[in-house]
Amino acid sequence: MFAIAVTIGLFIFYIVFMLYFLIGLHRLRRSSTKNNANTPIVTVVVAARNEAKNISSLLNDLQQQTYPKENLQIIISNDRSTDGTADILRQYSAKIDNLSVITINKKSGLMTPKKYALTKAIEQATGELIISTDGDCRVPETWVENMVASINANTGIVVGYSKVDTSSDHFFDHYQAVDFLALMTANAGTLGWNNPWTGSGQNLAYRLAAYHRIDGFNPVAKRVSGDDHYLVHTISKFAEARYNVSPKGFVKTLPVENIRQFISQRIRWASNTRNLLNSNWLFLSFLIIIFLVNIIILISFVNPDLRSNLPMLIGIKFLIDSIVLFYGSNLFKTPVKIPVYLIWFLAQPIYIPLLGFLSLFGKYKWKN
Repeated sequence: MFAIAVTIGLFIFYIVFMLYFLIGLHRLRRSSTKNNANTPIVTVVVAARNEAKNISSLLNDLQQQTYPKENLQIIISNDRSTDGTADILRQYSAKIDNLSVITINKKSGLMTPKKYALTKAIEQATGELIISTDGDCRVPETWVENMVASINANTGIVVGYSKVDTSSDHFFDHYQAVDFLALMTANAGTLGWNNPWTGSGQNLAYRLAAYHRIDGFNPVAKRVSGDDHYLVHTISKFAEARYNVSPKGFVKTLPVENIRQFISQRIRWASNTRNLLNSNWLFLSFLIIIFLVNIIILISFVNPDLRSNLPMLIGIKFLIDSIVLFYGSNLFKTPVKIPVYLIWFLAQPIYIPLLGFLSLFGKYKWKN
């Protein structure tokens, strides 16, 4: 009876959280991005390491931005690349007047690599606004213009939507897209309540003054991951955080190539939970709830007392998960293949607990 009572309690909390996300998404749908007549100077920053396969595409996208070029500065921080990235950046810097390249030849002893690369880029920024993405991303020509339009006088930071590129027909790419959509949807739902949890450095805009006010990345200099979470959480304490739901500001990111990279990436993201106890107890509570809910489903397969309730538990979770994820799919114009979604859903009772344990003990890094 105790196990059943605990199970019921956890599922109630889980349903409440999912409804919280769903209502937040609906609130975002009702909001709109107003045209902003202002065109402040904007600096786009990118930390790139061994992106020879991808950086040309991103630079072409940035070169075609509809934002006034005289008010747009682009800074690429080349972090110890060994694959030809430097040659490509040299070629583009010769033909793009507003592009600057910073070359980093060795690691910093005071700061982890990606944060150091971003820090060196931002040190050269002349823009009032910083907009960031990654070297393996693609951005629409309206990206900068649209992100700027999302900012008003009270806004300190804007979280933009990003999705996994599924132009290929590979199952694993579509699986990653569903998993990433679930993360983006939950985070967007919290911002619908003006309660930001995190963001993605693939699509983020913030005021340079706000960045300096929080002393840049210095307070989290030794953390391998979490620069995006840190920016959103810290800046939103004293300025408005918004979510940009306009497709004109959406970003695409490449999927990772194999399961090992996928697990390593998710471990790196999940590792930020170690720092949530004193910073965001609600976010931490949700992560604990989702971890325990999936553990209970897994245990129910072997526990006779819970096995009879297993169909009901899976049915409830499937219903609420489907409603929230497909609402997010519609809001963010991100189609989901039903067979891929079903496999993703069925994998959760194994994937989520495994990821939780590995995030506590596994090793991870930003590239090499």
